[in-house]
Amino acid sequence: MSKEQIFWYLRLIPKYSGILGIAGLALLGFALMLYTQDLKPYIYDLNEREIALERKFQQLRTPVVAKSTTEALPKLNRSDTFTFFLRRLNDLAANNKVIITQIDYKSQPEADGKLMRYSMQFPANATYLQLRRFLLELQASPGVRVESLNLQRQQISDDRLAIQVQLSYLTEAH
Repeated sequence: MSKEQIFWYLRLIPKYSGILGIAGLALLGFALMLYTQDLKPYIYDLNEREIALERKFQQLRTPVVAKSTTEALPKLNRSDTFTFFLRRLNDLAANNKVIITQIDYKSQPEADGKLMRYSMQFPANATYLQLRRFLLELQASPGVRVESLNLQRQQISDDRLAIQVQLSYLTEAH
């Protein structure tokens, strides 16, 4: 089929199809354009996401094995570090303007005498922001756990809080 014959058949389309046929061809061309411009990239993106999710799912299904149990456990402090911890506690309180009036503590052995837990309880006064900074820095210390925290305001207009803190410090016993 030559080029002239194709053009001759194309010129006959309006004569035989009419306005509705031309509109149908235009709509068919528009649908083809939408498919190639919008739908095909969307399908490709969905397929890529499914492949990535399948890859992540396979990674999650593989079990993670620790090299040894001693490497998985965090290192605890030595038993002679309690006085250094008390000094650090007072320094953190002073740096964050938290006023500690007194500290009551008791020690108790745990894990058949292999660990020593020092439980401390103390009242303090500070603003909420100062207390928050103090607790964040305190929890970053190894072996420290804040067990309870009680906050009160004497009056609703007070900006300082009356705080009761109970925390524990865990060390290895020799």
